[in-house]
Amino acid sequence: MKLVIAKNKKKGDIKAFEVIKKQIIKKPDSLIGFAVGKTTDGLYKLISKDAKKNASVWKRVKLFQIDEKIGISSNSANSFNFEIRKELKDLLKIIKKENVFLIDGIKNPKKTIKEAYSFIRRNKGIDLIILGIGPEYDPHIAYNTTSKSSINSRMRVVKLHPKTVQETYRRFGVPAAFGEPRLRRAFRRIRGITLGIKDILECKKALLIAYGKEKAKSIKLAFSGKVNMKKASASALLLHKDLCVVIDKRAVS
Repeated sequence: MKLVIAKNKKKGDIKAFEVIKKQIIKKPDSLIGFAVGKTTDGLYKLISKDAKKNASVWKRVKLFQIDEKIGISSNSANSFNFEIRKELKDLLKIIKKENVFLIDGIKNPKKTIKEAYSFIRRNKGIDLIILGIGPEYDPHIAYNTTSKSSINSRMRVVKLHPKTVQETYRRFGVPAAFGEPRLRRAFRRIRGITLGIKDILECKKALLIAYGKEKAKSIKLAFSGKVNMKKASASALLLHKDLCVVIDKRAVS
């Protein structure tokens, strides 16, 4: 594992971008797996800006969305699909549609999984996967919930951590404690679809980024000992053959 400790998030994003750009230059038609969240927003702005400026470098890249919430339309601002299209719009403008795999949360999950694996096989595997890490109550990668995911898990529909569901409430502007009973029941049924741990370990290279003191405990749980899926599903990355972790000083516990 290669560990990079940056001064702050901005510097960390630059370091992470350099890892990605190096991969693209090495293999212009790289298949890249993209996670979505607050952690990746600055990084994706750098990618989009560079893609606009240097289209010839990025035009053969292939994009793969690694997870999504089930039951939420891709047109919803609360879907990862929507966020990817927003944050990477300049990249998406220059790459061919057939080189893009995005997940539609209202599509039949079985069909989505079948198409996802077909896309990965057709492109001979994921060359680089970009990951964040969940908070200390669930230091997960993608939607592989801690204590609910195994090393050998594959792409599947998963039940989300209760606090992850609460976060979904907040993003919809509905306080979990005060929502109508009918609405609360609907949100409890929210599921996710995600690449499994085995799929992530099979990616040729993995890049995990984490910033801020709120992620310090997650990083410690995942990387300070042995693989422990009950404490941190992200600890499975200790088994990855080519892992780069980029954090800032505040994420060092």
